[in-house]
Amino acid sequence: MTNDNKHLLIIGGVAAGMKAAAKARRESPTMKITVVTDEQYISYAGCGMPYFIGDIIKDSKKLILREPLYFKNMHTIDVLTRHQATAIDIKSKQVKVKNLEKNKDLTFGYDKLIIATGAQPIVPPLPGISLGNIFTLRTMSDVLKIRACVDGGKVKNAVIVGGGLIGLEMAENLVLRGIKVTVVELLDQILPPLDRDMAQLVQKHVMEKGVEVITSDGVKSFEGNSSGAVTTVITDKRHLPADMVILSVGIKPNTKLAQEAGIDIGTTRAIKVNERMETNVPDVYAIGDCAESVHLVTGKPVWMALGSTAAKMGRVAAINATGGADTFKGVLGTLIVKVFELHVAKAGLSEREAVKEGFQVESAIVPAGDKAHYYPETKDIIIKLIADKTTKKLLGAEIVGEGIVDKRIDIIATALTFGATVDQISKLDLAYAPPYAMSMDAIIVAANVLGNKLSGKTAGILPYKVAEKRDRGEDFVLLDVRTEIEYKNGHIKGCKHIPLDKLASRTYELDNSQEIITYCRAGLRAAQAYRILKNAGFRNVKYMDGSIMAWT
Repeated sequence: MTNDNKHLLIIGGVAAGMKAAAKARRESPTMKITVVTDEQYISYAGCGMPYFIGDIIKDSKKLILREPLYFKNMHTIDVLTRHQATAIDIKSKQVKVKNLEKNKDLTFGYDKLIIATGAQPIVPPLPGISLGNIFTLRTMSDVLKIRACVDGGKVKNAVIVGGGLIGLEMAENLVLRGIKVTVVELLDQILPPLDRDMAQLVQKHVMEKGVEVITSDGVKSFEGNSSGAVTTVITDKRHLPADMVILSVGIKPNTKLAQEAGIDIGTTRAIKVNERMETNVPDVYAIGDCAESVHLVTGKPVWMALGSTAAKMGRVAAINATGGADTFKGVLGTLIVKVFELHVAKAGLSEREAVKEGFQVESAIVPAGDKAHYYPETKDIIIKLIADKTTKKLLGAEIVGEGIVDKRIDIIATALTFGATVDQISKLDLAYAPPYAMSMDAIIVAANVLGNKLSGKTAGILPYKVAEKRDRGEDFVLLDVRTEIEYKNGHIKGCKHIPLDKLASRTYELDNSQEIITYCRAGLRAAQAYRILKNAGFRNVKYMDGSIMAWT
């Protein structure tokens, strides 16, 4: 189709809107393209904002990727900043826009419309919420205000409300600025996308870095001084001093404009779209943080607001809006975050999510090195794999550690995309050299461990389930098979100790009628002890996945 005299109007900039605009111009050199956005900045690196506050990124200009003039001069795209779309008339194919600087109403006709209105921070209506130095972090305006507040040198105590990805990134970067940080999370764990056992590994690390982490506690109100600045955060259980508060309790899709126009909203409360990014209204597309997607594991609608997803959606919508054909099949919720020295990543379903979705789940936690054990600076990572017992398909993974995590989670995301089984993952031909991986990469080792559990060759038990059994007062033997020195340096309370090299000759010390759970440092010796006991005729034996390294 020819696009001469056709008009593509895009509402919203940043990752989704500007990606769509640029791709549309590459697809169609003749189409008129206009972007309207109520923001002053149109293309910026939102994910880099915490690092500017932490002074890792020195200059705010580094976060600004493109200016309106660039799009005008290089792509003949008109970008109107500080212009807010106020209504969409789908019958006349017109959008009402207010020029916020001049308080002037405008009307734009369109042939194709792309809605990229993004998401907005959730600001709970708590007493004192309007006090000074209480911030959200979403836009360039937000980050400049927070940086100015920190640079003022008067912030000694900061409270972060919400222990998600942004909350923890902010905790790290405020600590780097010499600020005492407290994180308050309403749930019983930080990092809600992760399973609690993996999140607790991160929480332990964060607390070791001097951050106070409070879970299972909600903020009730804020108190301030005579100048109107916040001084205290009041929770259900305590009063916390605060010279600054960062609200990081979540975001919600900005769909008001679409709803009022009669565009369908999905079950996730984001705009409902098909794989071409089309809404129920002809010639209207929705992309980015305001649009829902499909989870590639469950096949169900899901809303996951990530910049990487927004850019891919923008590209697909632009191709289709200019007469091409492309599809966006869905997402896995792949994420990664740096938390001090730890790298934390997830793809697919957590164990908790998989159980909720009705899968028969088997999981394994496996510590491993990110490089050959003898290579300098090798560091540990801990992998949790989740699979379906029936099909043995991988459902998801979580990885935490100081070592190289990103390439492992990308392997997992690729495997999930193509529906790989645990056995197929264990046979992947991955690159090996001592500076990069073990001869059998950590992902392959983890897949082998989980494969053995799925086939019934071994019986592992996750650390949190051991803790639950202990808390319930169940009768079992927790057997430490580490060396004498390791045992004396610290062990799990109430355990029995028999070093692995003595176990075969000392099985008489164990009661065959009791359940026995073996553990070591990382799980390998515990699994070896499991086999020794099984070969000796012990019937009820398990080994603890990840052992001490995964015990929190």
